[in-house]
Amino acid sequence: MTSRTRILLATLLGLLLTATLAPGASASRVGIGDPYYPTDGNGGYDVRSYRIAVDYGGRDHTIAGSATVSARATKRLPRFDLDLDGLTVTDVTVDGRRATWRRAGAHELVITPARPVGSGAAFQVVVRYHGRLHNVDDGGAPSGFIAGGGAPGAGYLEGEPHGCATWYPCNDHPTDKARYALAITVPRPLELVSVGVQGPTTAGVRDGVPVRTYRWRMSEPISTYLVGWYADRLTVQRSRLADGTPVVSAYGPGHAAVMRREARLPEILRVLSQRWGPYPAPAAGGMFVDDDIPYELETYGRPVYSTRTSLLTIVHENGHMWWGDHIALHRWKDICFNECLASYSEWLWREHQGADLDRIYRQGVRRGGEELFGGKLYDMGAGDEFDSPVYVKGAYFVHALRNKIGDARFFAAMRTIQRRDGGGVLSMNGWRDQLERLTGVDLTSFWRDWVLTTGRPSRANLFPGGLGR
Repeated sequence: MTSRTRILLATLLGLLLTATLAPGASASRVGIGDPYYPTDGNGGYDVRSYRIAVDYGGRDHTIAGSATVSARATKRLPRFDLDLDGLTVTDVTVDGRRATWRRAGAHELVITPARPVGSGAAFQVVVRYHGRLHNVDDGGAPSGFIAGGGAPGAGYLEGEPHGCATWYPCNDHPTDKARYALAITVPRPLELVSVGVQGPTTAGVRDGVPVRTYRWRMSEPISTYLVGWYADRLTVQRSRLADGTPVVSAYGPGHAAVMRREARLPEILRVLSQRWGPYPAPAAGGMFVDDDIPYELETYGRPVYSTRTSLLTIVHENGHMWWGDHIALHRWKDICFNECLASYSEWLWREHQGADLDRIYRQGVRRGGEELFGGKLYDMGAGDEFDSPVYVKGAYFVHALRNKIGDARFFAAMRTIQRRDGGGVLSMNGWRDQLERLTGVDLTSFWRDWVLTTGRPSRANLFPGGLGR
């Protein structure tokens, strides 16, 4: 299916879902307004926190429990939607009162509270649900639950741009950030690691089976796709960064080589912090799955990796802690803001190791033709966000941008953006505008050549600053 066809079908689905709502503009909007995925997320409210308490069945890959969603209405809500894919809902309350609900489309849970929620009001939704964990196809890659690991019943959760709606009801778009409190019960001998800071673990028995409940808390509001977990027989290493940030790295079996690579995490974060600003997450580490996973993912503070991942991949995913996680993209067409900067973080590590980045850049752009310059860095089309241009061309673009502005001004501006916009969202054009204001450098033609169009940039924008020597 072509990208254009995918966008058209998604748009039509959004229109059909909207038509199923009773008349009246006071209902929440189906979809948060992202043109690539028109039914993702929901309008009419902002989520403040999720409190999720679920039992994971292990070998049968089932889940059962509840999610408490605390939100604030941005308009009057006689009804509203949450995103939930494929699981069975057994009960819904809004502010303690029984609500009615129905399913619509692939992942809409339409909730009608006993009393409309007033504009500006804080409200709390509790959804009880159960079902078999699964994943959805995101352009050929799975998002959601993936069975795999070293022990029977092992599995993990990751997904971009989707995935969270396969295991809890949510407002599934990066712009609606929220805090998280997780309590996930797993059968022994499985152990579980997630994102954030670990709380107390308790043991018990459920239906005659010995279990343990693992608690994890994320104190910073984050995007839904940045929450994941891994259940398996785990080897866990704990330490702290120099500033006291807790580090938890959990490994499935077969982890010896990657454990040596992850041991360099403090050095990696120190190098990136010197360039991008203080490490932003409340915790650090990694979840290393003993499986051939489809992709590594920058779940906040503790990315999901394979036990065979490379050192540069660890650098890349931790580059996202600043770009994509602490500051999220505004729309999925802005994916270069995430991936171009994380890819350039790999270059910064190579520079730390002694590489001459200017030399690497000149050799690459002189050899590069259509394979380097033909791809788009902005508005590339739904389903094409994670194609190679944002990783390959993207790193060249950021190095040219660094030279266009100049080292001192570029990195000072990027640290200022982190300080001012941390915890929020930013678009590609918003990033450009910030850089222009902070540095006084006009980026109009540079952005046009590198970001807004394809093809080889003009010589002035291909070899700016010291690259032209």
